[in-house]
Amino acid sequence: MKVGLVGLPNVGKSSLFNLLTGAGARVDLFPFTTIEKNVGIVAVPDERLKRIAEVIKPKKVTPAHIEFVDIAGLVKGASSGEGLGNRFLAHIREVDLLLHLVRNFSTPDIPHILDSIDPDRDMEIVESELAIADLTVVEKRLASAVKEPESPHKHHLISALKKLDAALQRSFQPPDLTPEEKHTVRDLSLFVLKPVLYVLNCSDAEPADINHFPKLARRQPILFSALLEQVLADLPETDRREMRLSLNLHPEGPGAIVSACFTTLNLRRFYTVKGEETRAWSAPAGTTALDAAYMIHSDIGSGFIKAEVVNWQDLITAGSFLAAHNTGKVKIEGKSYLIQDGDVLLIRFK
Repeated sequence: MKVGLVGLPNVGKSSLFNLLTGAGARVDLFPFTTIEKNVGIVAVPDERLKRIAEVIKPKKVTPAHIEFVDIAGLVKGASSGEGLGNRFLAHIREVDLLLHLVRNFSTPDIPHILDSIDPDRDMEIVESELAIADLTVVEKRLASAVKEPESPHKHHLISALKKLDAALQRSFQPPDLTPEEKHTVRDLSLFVLKPVLYVLNCSDAEPADINHFPKLARRQPILFSALLEQVLADLPETDRREMRLSLNLHPEGPGAIVSACFTTLNLRRFYTVKGEETRAWSAPAGTTALDAAYMIHSDIGSGFIKAEVVNWQDLITAGSFLAAHNTGKVKIEGKSYLIQDGDVLLIRFK
């Protein structure tokens, strides 16, 4: 799964990217000086995996991961190519979730491109550009769709496009589409149909107050400070939490953003404990046991016989997979079994 960091220039996207990934991406203070996207892999915090590993005691523990993409800042007019906007927008179309970072800090060392701090205004600029870019795609597809032969697919497609056109004319809010309509526009990779997580990058010295920004407040952003996190880097986690709370920020800092991305993507976490490695896996809702087997290894998927499944808490209580099996906590499931969050799997294959 890919998460794309979006926002105006100089809001702290590269700083946040570096805090999340440790990738050391270049941080520039002027628009368009960072042209190419930066990509990094981030481990998802997982207390369950730690507890499973304490019981299983494997040689190797591998957490689930999310891929983050740092995309250069958008500006007003990006949807029409302003500031190399078309190129940046193309990068965003590739991601599964938009992490919209909005600025709420003031420092002479990092100038705001509009010379004032206004999170509500900045959020609306980025959302407007994404909506305009989507509208262009929708109108072009609608013009071609009406010329296609009559079919049930065409009916659902045109219905979806008209709903999207009407919604995007008003704001960056998705319309209510039927499952059939969603399927017909899936290949358009529209921004408005992607989940969005909002993060407010705050001051490292003054307490944050989201009530000052009513429009952004309705999006329920995570409050965070990239500047503060850089200062806190060498302190114990307990001290970091106290400092964050004193400024009305989320106590978990960058970790809260990673966890929220996982939740917003509606992912399920399952685990494997076979051999020397205990591992967490990320899977979309609706993943079957056969899908999971292919995720683990193509040979396991192609030779799938059955899945032995136990809840992670039952595994910990039992002390081992074998003990859980002997106490009747392990279920035998087939290919179509839907993976539940917290499942521990042992796939039998030929």
